[in-house]
Amino acid sequence: MVENNQAFGWLMKSAVSALLPTATTSNAIEGCNDVSVLVEGVARDFETLLSAVVSSSAAETATDEKSASCDAPTNGCTENNNNSLTKDNLTARLDRIKTLLYEERSASSAAVTSNNGSINLNWTPGVATEVFKCFIASSNNDNNNSEQQDLLPKLLQNLPSLPFEARKSISAIFNYLLVCGLDGVDAIQFASVSTAFGAYVLERASSIIGTFVHCHDCKSQGKSEGGSGGGGGDNGVDITLLCGSMLRSSLRHVAIYRWVLDDANCQQLVYPFLDEYVHDPNFDVSSDALETVRVMFTGLAAPTGGGNGGGADGYNDDTDAAYEEYKQQMEATAAEFLERKYDPIIMDRMNNKCISSNANYMTRRMSLQLLSTILLNRSNFNVMMKYISSSQNLVTILCLLRDPSPHITLDAFQVFKIFVANPGKPPEVVKILFDNKFKLIKYLSGLHKEREGSDEQYRDEKGLVIATLEGLELES
Repeated sequence: MVENNQAFGWLMKSAVSALLPTATTSNAIEGCNDVSVLVEGVARDFETLLSAVVSSSAAETATDEKSASCDAPTNGCTENNNNSLTKDNLTARLDRIKTLLYEERSASSAAVTSNNGSINLNWTPGVATEVFKCFIASSNNDNNNSEQQDLLPKLLQNLPSLPFEARKSISAIFNYLLVCGLDGVDAIQFASVSTAFGAYVLERASSIIGTFVHCHDCKSQGKSEGGSGGGGGDNGVDITLLCGSMLRSSLRHVAIYRWVLDDANCQQLVYPFLDEYVHDPNFDVSSDALETVRVMFTGLAAPTGGGNGGGADGYNDDTDAAYEEYKQQMEATAAEFLERKYDPIIMDRMNNKCISSNANYMTRRMSLQLLSTILLNRSNFNVMMKYISSSQNLVTILCLLRDPSPHITLDAFQVFKIFVANPGKPPEVVKILFDNKFKLIKYLSGLHKEREGSDEQYRDEKGLVIATLEGLELES
């Protein structure tokens, strides 16, 4: 982990440049290439919008409606027009910053590709560095404009008050700064920015990560907040999905990942996903929450950029020793967490809530797939042995094996086969299998028989399970 001073020191060497005229029209913003001017405009627009929201809230609490109606209608119309212009400018500036980042990355990737994979280590990403400095480093410099102090955390905490497209751009910029050094053929060139931004997020993790988790509670956002930004959104669902994406990008950094899974933070940052968010009636919210849970419990997230995938600090080749080390770190952290929190995570929440008959279909299915992934991962050997040594867990899986849904039964089989294959089955597990041996053999013989012709692995595994059950005997 890079020390704080090291993470930001390399960005503080240059003095703040003289301010250029601020772009005020859409065309001027679209043609602006000066990141500092764009970010200064974002800060002003944001403060203006925030003030308007506060004023609006104060007006709504006024008890004298007649007095309020006496205001000149032209003033209200002018304020609305100004707010609309401010929203448009804010959205345009954020979109322009995002575009500049993407254009720089596209040119960098193309250069590496055209040079047969050769990377120019003397080149530095000027746009990404400037965006980091203007959005983030301002919070470490007392001489900067007060409007820019901790600008990005303020934007994240006030997403409901921002236009829909502005929210999307903020999320895209945040994700980009976090993972630009983790994905792509040219990831190593962006690793310094990604590492420094990860250090910044970790310093403010209580606020930033806490915001992302809290935003999964759509009920707390309310209908009015979800639509207050205008131009899109569904009662806060769009904010939830954006925050889920930013949370998973944050979890790709080892230090942030470990911080989230720490005992001091688990109750507030992990358990709510299994207790509430994966059970949300909104399909998009529950699916997004389940994907976050998968990342939390495996330590592995799907790459978000181009190239060959990647790990931390610019590892972009699955065969690279550095990436393998990163992967092992993440998997070891996940395994240690699951072993440490086995009862509250696996028993109390996965078994009793996520794969129980009370959970909705999608939650049950995806949770069962995740359970199978956890148990079959070599890093989780101790967790696997503890799980398959429990007769209670076996009964739970046997019930799922008889579920009406063919998808559930197939996923349940992937867990059931581990119980059967265990050479050191406890007596209570052997007894349950032995007592139901003939029923299980008959049932398994016809289970997904249509797959056997096209899925050789399934056919072989089912054959081994049946053969093992046929030879099962009780010890005298």
